[in-house]
Amino acid sequence: MATAPPQVAARAGVWLCRQPSRCVAAVPGGESGRHRFLVGTCDLQQKNEIHLVEFSEESAEVSCKQSFPHEDEVWLISPSPADSRLIVTSGLSHASGKTSPVLRLYRTSEGSEASLQPLASFDSDETPLGSVKSVLWDPHQDSHLVVADAEAVHVFQGASGSGGKPNRHQTLHVGQRCMGACLDPHHRQQVSTVDDGHLKTWDLRTSRLAFRKDNAHLFGARDVDYNPNVPYQVLTTGEDSALRFWDLRQLSTCMRSLTGGHHHWASRARFNGHHDQLVLSCGTDSMVCLWRAGSVASAPLGEAAGGEDNSAAQRPPDGLVKRYEEHEDSVYGCCWSASDAWVFASVSFDGKLVVNRVPGEEKYRILL
Repeated sequence: MATAPPQVAARAGVWLCRQPSRCVAAVPGGESGRHRFLVGTCDLQQKNEIHLVEFSEESAEVSCKQSFPHEDEVWLISPSPADSRLIVTSGLSHASGKTSPVLRLYRTSEGSEASLQPLASFDSDETPLGSVKSVLWDPHQDSHLVVADAEAVHVFQGASGSGGKPNRHQTLHVGQRCMGACLDPHHRQQVSTVDDGHLKTWDLRTSRLAFRKDNAHLFGARDVDYNPNVPYQVLTTGEDSALRFWDLRQLSTCMRSLTGGHHHWASRARFNGHHDQLVLSCGTDSMVCLWRAGSVASAPLGEAAGGEDNSAAQRPPDGLVKRYEEHEDSVYGCCWSASDAWVFASVSFDGKLVVNRVPGEEKYRILL
């Protein structure tokens, strides 16, 4: 059996926005070894910006490639998977002395004078949006966007950047205090939401509830993510500091619960898109955690080639792989790199962006 080479702990890359920040998003595409992320600021007093930063694995340095002036506070950034120049931002506007939620589509320009070209606004006087919690590009339908605010899920058509205002095709009220949503990558027209302590899955074709789990977390649920490789499996985080895995078809019991990494709210968690036994989370305790969830993964660790089980006793146990402690403030945003399975970024409210890597020992445990 092949053995992993000895590993030296990789140095983290750090970059300071020098303004408060709540969101980071991976830029789709990119070259191997170079990882690009978008970071938005949410300063109440000063002008805000969106920074395009790049992490070099070779030097472990983070450099800012471009800074785009942004009129409003930026609470969410969502680049288009089909065209990374198209981004949707959500936040708060303080125009004319009035604070209101805004959701806008932009195209980024390259060159010496970086700028954001406004393409469309999703606002409507008749049915205004509330505080936006999730902005999701539909993987099944080009130019479709699903937006979750505090009380409803909205489906927009025509977010292609080709001109014209996106059309609000559907609005589905999902409950009070909705905190997040995620589109099902395996089934068209299905979206899961978390509100208060509830996990709900909706069929957008019929506007009806398909699955529901009450008391998914002891206190409020904060985030939800679909396993990209296993149909009907979702991950939720909560104010009880736990990460929980669910099979939507059998919601009477939780498949797996991971605790011990966070000591306050677990604000966000994401499956690794290539190796779903790896899960990334961040929380208001300033911690970023890397977890192993091999027992519920599509290819459990310890399973031999051909599907034979080497016995559960030989499998590495589920649980915390590593806690990353570079942040000193609440961490509201984290994401995996779009160009590599082993690199991820996180940003804390004080504007500190940190780029880290999966420990070599864990990487080779998966690969070998």
